[in-house]
Amino acid sequence: MEIGSRLSELRKKHGYTQKQLADALNLSQQIVSNIERNTTAADVDFLHGAADLYKISLDELIGRKMLITEESSYEQQILNVVETMDDTKKELSLRLLNEVAQQRGDKDGE
Repeated sequence: MEIGSRLSELRKKHGYTQKQLADALNLSQQIVSNIERNTTAADVDFLHGAADLYKISLDELIGRKMLITEESSYEQQILNVVETMDDTKKELSLRLLNEVAQQRGDKDGE
């Protein structure tokens, strides 16, 4: 996925219009549009500002995935799935994980 598509996807996921994002980053809507269409390269200030606004890391912003080692495979797979969820799904998933962990703990103690 090209960076512009990724930035557009994240903007929409977080409920911003191009104009709202531009205003938040002190840019013109045209610059945001050009970045999302990959006709203008996003500079470091834009990337940093967008990451801060969305409360995500720069790695997440650009869609960079960490190398998965055998030891971290399950954890990374879970993180990769969670990255795509909205807040409601994240909350539900957290409750389910807590319940599974609690039930597993009950069985381990028997």
